[in-house]
Amino acid sequence: MLKAFSKEMPTSRVGILGLSGRKDGGKTNADIGAKHEYGNEGMPVRSFLRVPIVEHLEKKMEEAGAFDEASLKLVVQQGSILLWMKKIATIAEGIVVESFHTGGFGKWPPSNMKYKKVHLTLVETQQLRNSITSETKEA
Repeated sequence: MLKAFSKEMPTSRVGILGLSGRKDGGKTNADIGAKHEYGNEGMPVRSFLRVPIVEHLEKKMEEAGAFDEASLKLVVQQGSILLWMKKIATIAEGIVVESFHTGGFGKWPPSNMKYKKVHLTLVETQQLRNSITSETKEA
């Protein structure tokens, strides 16, 4: 374990990492995602990254066996935590997807769109959810 942790730590990122855009005003999914994540211009906060990951990552890692003896032995054998970090990033991605399916694990306020029948939200079209990815890189 000391060998695996003596190296510079890899980094993992989860979120809207690409530059995919929309046709309505040229806003990217990242722009729109930030508006939902932090609330803006009268829109309430609908966190799909920070809150769900903070609240659910440890439990989901336990359920996935990330802390099991076999997983930790693999880290020791490889002398690196890179693959373990990739597993964590994948688990975090799953939490984000689950937050879309559960309305932020029941914490999102309901949509108050006036033209609901005419305009579909990014949640309904799955465009925002589908733009979520992860990457893990060696330091």
